[in-house]
Amino acid sequence: MLPLPIKRIVLDPGHGGAQAGTLAESGASEKEITLDLALRLRRLLQDASFEVLLTREADVTMSLEQRVAFANARRADVFVSIHVNWIWRRGVRPVETYHVGPTDDPAVLKLAGAENRESGYSLGAYRRLLERIYIDERRDESRALARTVNTELYRALSAVNPGLENRGVKMAPFAVLVGTEMPAILVEVSCLSNEEEAKLLTTDDYRARIAAALLRGIRSYSTDLDGVAKKEG
Repeated sequence: MLPLPIKRIVLDPGHGGAQAGTLAESGASEKEITLDLALRLRRLLQDASFEVLLTREADVTMSLEQRVAFANARRADVFVSIHVNWIWRRGVRPVETYHVGPTDDPAVLKLAGAENRESGYSLGAYRRLLERIYIDERRDESRALARTVNTELYRALSAVNPGLENRGVKMAPFAVLVGTEMPAILVEVSCLSNEEEAKLLTTDDYRARIAAALLRGIRSYSTDLDGVAKKEG
């Protein structure tokens, strides 16, 4: 078995417990979907020889500060936070992936504000974290991970969900991305506000496609890093 430059991965199923996250009209909840996807992805990654840890393995409440502390304490090589979007324009079916960085996009700032609302950080602590965005050397590595994951996700899902919109890779000041000390991304895998997509998200096949695409994205990033390491060596 070839040694992997990426060995320990922390998966972060968004929301949980009292924080349901987004909800479809059918009742499907973000917190249940993200946990199911993380458990599926863990199995796939472990089969591919990665060590995988989850910030939560049940329907429990965890602050963003706790999630960050979990990943940092375990010295993860990569952090992947899994979420499901909800947009007021119900006909939209976007997929998008975020990495740490500043933005002046009102829609992104609104989304980040909503996600950060129950972060657990004091205002002063969060401001100190934000200052790191502008000098963060992890940004390039996080961007590379975001690109491979988003590419694989869109490729896999658009084959069975032709209305899917690829919104690509964006920067955002999500607390879980700002506070973590390793390459980190937040991926919005689908959109619960679109009822057709919400139905897809309740199926085993669609969830399996998402997990497999996330696996391919992470492996591609790991392979690219391995190639760079061998070239430099």
